[in-house]
Parts: sequence; C-alpha cells; structure tokens
Amino acid sequence: MAQEAGGGAATPATPVKLILIMVIGAILLVVVSMGGVFFLLKSMGMLDGTSGGGSSSAQHDDRPALYHAFEQPFIVNFKERGRTRFLQVSIQVMTREPEILVALETHLPLIRNNLLLLISSQKPTEFHTPEGRESIRQAALLEVQKILEEQTGEREAIEGLYFTSFVTQ
Repeated sequence: MAQEAGGGAATPATPVKLILIMVIGAILLVVVSMGGVFFLLKSMGMLDGTSGGGSSSAQHDDRPALYHAFEQPFIVNFKERGRTRFLQVSIQVMTREPEILVALETHLPLIRNNLLLLISSQKPTEFHTPEGRESIRQAALLEVQKILEEQTGEREAIEGLYFTSFVTQ
C-alpha cells in the first residue's frame, strides 16, 4: 500500500510539471520570435527611421533636393482662333544627385529642343486649364527623364519638373 500511495503522489505532480514546462516553452517561443522580428526589422532599417535593405528610393529621401533652373524660358507660338499666340514657360527640375546637374547642362540643347517640340505640339486649349497644364508638365518630366536615360543611363534621377512661370499672350 505504501507503494500505491507513493506512486499515486508522483502521478499528480507529473501533469503539473508538464504544464509548467509547456508554459515556459511557450513563453520562450514568444520571446525568441519577438527577438527575431526585432532583429529583422532593425537589420532592414525599419526601426531607426530609414527603410534600408538597399532601396534606392529610401536613399533619395535622405538627400536634399537640388533644383536646376533652365536659364532661358521656353517660348512657343501657336494659332488660336486665327490669331498667333505665344506661350512662355520657365522650367525647373528637381534631383537629389549632384552629378545630374552636370548632365542637365551637358545635354541642354537636346533637352531644350525636345521640350520645345513637346510644348509646341500641344493643343492651345490645354494651356488654359490646370488639368491641361498638369498633363503638359507630366509629359515634359517624362521627356527629360527619357533623355537622361538615353544619355546617362539614369532615368529616375529627375524626380520633378515644375513650371515656375507660365504666361500666354
């Protein structure tokens, strides 16, 4: 009988130990998982305000914007209701890469030519609405990006193109 009592006392302790081991194991699993997630986020730069991982767009955000103004305004003429009209547009582009400023000056004749052809090919009514001007602005941005890609291999170095003056007469 003594053995039965001793054997009976050991049986209830075993499930308690098993439950305790399972709880401790679950806690350790959660802690290790959280540590892994923390390490992964830290290595990707997501905990220190950057989104590293070699992303080029994240690198762009850290550098200051550099603006390049085309010194001479773009002037085109067009016919509207039988009258000759003129459009004068001043343009600036934005990049974050200083070497692109040099490329803009190097390829200025090609850029000016293509932008003048682009602007002069637009319907005169496009110049009168904000949506039309925005459409022309986007087309001009794509044109500058295309030229730089062809000449330097850098397509997205120009992040923005802005009309700083837009006058019709």
